[in-house]
Amino acid sequence: MRQRHRQRGHPEEAAEDTLPLTALRVGEAGTVRELRLHDHTVAQKLLALGVVPGVCVKVVQRFPVYVLQIGFAQIAIDHHLAKAVRVEPDTET
Repeated sequence: MRQRHRQRGHPEEAAEDTLPLTALRVGEAGTVRELRLHDHTVAQKLLALGVVPGVCVKVVQRFPVYVLQIGFAQIAIDHHLAKAVRVEPDTET
């Protein structure tokens, strides 16, 4: 029996409980579940900044760029990158 392989960043069945990072409001937090990017170098940039599956991110600012709190660090990413990050919202924020 042949198994179907998933492409990186595009699971066959997207988790229904995930949202794009852009859906979170200032002060809300979520756990990164996947990165949906076609460009490997852009994905590497996010990974180098600490935006990796399993990490908790909190939205500090949304305009003019997204500022995220990850642990004790704050990073800034543009709307295009924020839209590609899929998060599971925290229910306690």
